[in-house]
Amino acid sequence: MHLSRRAALAGLGAVGLSLAAAPAFAQDEARSGWAGVSLTVTDGAAHIADLDPLGPAARAGLRAGDLVLGWSGGALSALPAALSGPPGERLDLTVARGDRRRTVRLVLEAMEIARP
Repeated sequence: MHLSRRAALAGLGAVGLSLAAAPAFAQDEARSGWAGVSLTVTDGAAHIADLDPLGPAARAGLRAGDLVLGWSGGALSALPAALSGPPGERLDLTVARGDRRRTVRLVLEAMEIARP
């Protein structure tokens, strides 16, 4: 009986730890923004590989295959981290599609707002 009580307490302790960690995880997720885009950064450009059709990037007019040549934050190597910045963050991207270049404003959103 002593072993089963110890096992039960250990089980409760494990549940208690995971429940205590869950709110902290939810708070971190709520603070980071979401662009709904997946990209690959190479020399001189960031290639948009895929995007969520309901995400902020698609609504801003970006498409898979577009090339991001620059952005308001500086180096393209910093763009992936910027895409998970705080909700409401505005990123101005210089984008090439074929022969055309244009500037697109992308506003990061909280995932639970943007994608139910």
